[in-house]
Amino acid sequence: MDYDVIIVGAGPTGYMCAIKLIEKREDLRILIVDRGKSIEKRTCPVLNHQLSACPKNKNGQSCLPSCSMTCGFGGAGAFSDGKFNITTQFGGWLDEFITKEKILSLIKYCDQINLRFGATETITDPYTDEVRKIEQKAIGNGLMLLRANVRHLGTDQNLHILSKIYSYLVSKHVDFIFEKQCEDIIVENNEVKGILLEGDKKITAKNVVLGVGREGSSFLSNMLKRHNVTFTNNQVDIGVRVETSNIVMQDINKYLYEGKFIYSTSQGTTVRTFCSNPSGHVVIENDDGVILANGHSYADPNLGSENTNFALLVSHKFSEPFSDPNQFAKDVASLANRLSCGSVIVQKYGDLKRGRRSTPERIKKGFIRPTLKEAVPGDLGLCLPYKNLSSIIEMIEALNYVTPGIANDHTLLYGVEAKFFSARPKLSSSLESLEIKNLYCGGDGAGVTRGLAQAGASGVLIADKILEEY
Repeated sequence: MDYDVIIVGAGPTGYMCAIKLIEKREDLRILIVDRGKSIEKRTCPVLNHQLSACPKNKNGQSCLPSCSMTCGFGGAGAFSDGKFNITTQFGGWLDEFITKEKILSLIKYCDQINLRFGATETITDPYTDEVRKIEQKAIGNGLMLLRANVRHLGTDQNLHILSKIYSYLVSKHVDFIFEKQCEDIIVENNEVKGILLEGDKKITAKNVVLGVGREGSSFLSNMLKRHNVTFTNNQVDIGVRVETSNIVMQDINKYLYEGKFIYSTSQGTTVRTFCSNPSGHVVIENDDGVILANGHSYADPNLGSENTNFALLVSHKFSEPFSDPNQFAKDVASLANRLSCGSVIVQKYGDLKRGRRSTPERIKKGFIRPTLKEAVPGDLGLCLPYKNLSSIIEMIEALNYVTPGIANDHTLLYGVEAKFFSARPKLSSSLESLEIKNLYCGGDGAGVTRGLAQAGASGVLIADKILEEY
């Protein structure tokens, strides 16, 4: 065997798995493969609000070999504000495999890793009197507040931490291959034997870990289906990114940093808030040519804006015979891309309620200055399904009782934002495939987690199982 362990995907599942393995057994031969770039080479003009410089924007070309916003060392989380949520109330479905107590211990292990490499000591307390008052307002209006200790790393600090982790792994003789696509896994007699890189390069290993992230969810499911692996279908989340003033969100920002709310609409859908960024910026991400809205903020207050942005996501679960929820979400987002000529749409909430498109003049007269300058004023009603759009409106009106002012006419909505989840393969309690021995699937791409903390925890869980063999 060339390696003891090959890890496909250099996101939190991958690097946390590698850290645990190499610190317990320094003699292990470990390779991490990622189609993106190493951390020092991950740059993107979108971060400087230069959408026109994105090679995938209008001319049909592609970032090579992948979008630096979502791929490379650190995964999609590298540029996503770096909120590390220490909780079992949200962040994935690991509790379907192990106990919540075990999940929390794994998350805390990952948190200590971040602290070792420079994470802030500051962490939120979700049990203060001020938080209880927010929760009381929420419950009174049908909203559930999810609690978490949040360690906000910020995009700037997060990149610094990831750079130190990368250098540490290199110093421990962990090998890396960047800017190469894993084409397939090698399987013999229902046991994994390695991977096949583009160019028909075979690399053998006793264990293979697939931590490909949301960006690689379609790749994972398509590849494993070729090996007759069975799946259960997961949901897809489709919504918008909301941008309002820090003043409107001041209590949430001060006492929670990120308010996680869940709401059940009158239509039977579930809407959740996600990835709140005080003093943040709305940005775009490129998912295989589909342009999506996203957001981030910095730890350095000098780099902040006067706005807070967060996502409102509607969960969609499909039944037979339909089995491609990710493509459904991409089709919705692609329609917004066509309407905005390769960008995302921005619309004032007041215009949305009145059933009219926003124009550059209406956006300019609004009280909220868009932080994503390249977003094109338009009408989200032309691309979002009716149930999706009406669920978002109902959620905003409910949130208005908790954060008065969020439902004012000047609030901005950017669309489309979507979170893709893989169809989940059949896995053991240690996330090993039940159909291919020594093949492990973790993180968001495998449909078992949703966010940095549980994704990292899944990598450590896998490492613990692999270490039992050595």
